[in-house]
Amino acid sequence: MSFRRLCSTGALCVLSSSAFAAGAVWDTPLAGFDGNGASAATPWASADIYAEWNVFDSTSLDATPDIAGSGSLSQTHPAAGSFLTGSGNLYSSGGAANFIVDLTAPAAGTYDVWLRIATQGTTANDIATLNGVAASKVVSFSTTLGGFGGSEEEAWWRWTVTDPLALQFAFASPGAHLSLDQLAVLAAPVPEPATWLSLLAGLGLLGALARRRA
Repeated sequence: MSFRRLCSTGALCVLSSSAFAAGAVWDTPLAGFDGNGASAATPWASADIYAEWNVFDSTSLDATPDIAGSGSLSQTHPAAGSFLTGSGNLYSSGGAANFIVDLTAPAAGTYDVWLRIATQGTTANDIATLNGVAASKVVSFSTTLGGFGGSEEEAWWRWTVTDPLALQFAFASPGAHLSLDQLAVLAAPVPEPATWLSLLAGLGLLGALARRRA
C-alpha cells in the first residue's frame, strides 16, 4: 500500500512514498491465489464464500464489498473517531478501533477460512476471532512508515471450521491511528480424504505412464 494523506480537523499528516508499495493492492500471494485486489477483474481469490473491500464508504457499516462477494464490515467503537481518507481508507484518529466482519455462510463440510487485512500506521492486534475462536496474526508484508510513524502491513489469520452457518470475524487495534486499507475474507473447502486418495492415485498413474514412455 502506498502513502496515505490522512486529514482531520486539526491536523494534516503527509507521508513520503519512497519505500511503500502500490495503494489498494495486495503485495503478497496467499492460499494459492495471487490476485492483487485492485479491481473486480483481479480479486485476490475466488470462492463461493468470499468478500473483498479496497475502498470503504462508511465509518460505521460498509455492506457493499468492492471487489467480490457479499458481507458487512462494522467499526463498533465510537471513541475511535473514525473517518474516511480521500483514498478510501478507514482511519481511526481518536482511539482504538474494533472491527466486526459478518458473512452468511450456510455450508456443509470443512473449510479453511482466512481473514486478510492491509493497514498503515498502527498495526492490528495479534489476536482475531472467528465465531469466538481465537487465531494469531501472520504478517506477510511490513515496512516502516515515515511521517506519523508506525508500519505499513499486510497480515492474515486462519481457522478451520466445519459446517458453518455464518462467519463472524472480530479484530481490533491497540490504539489510535490504524488506517485500514484493504480487507478480504475467504472460506475454501478442504478436500475430503477420498478426494486426496483419488488425486494421489491419478498422479501415480501419470508417473508410471511417463516412466514407460521413457
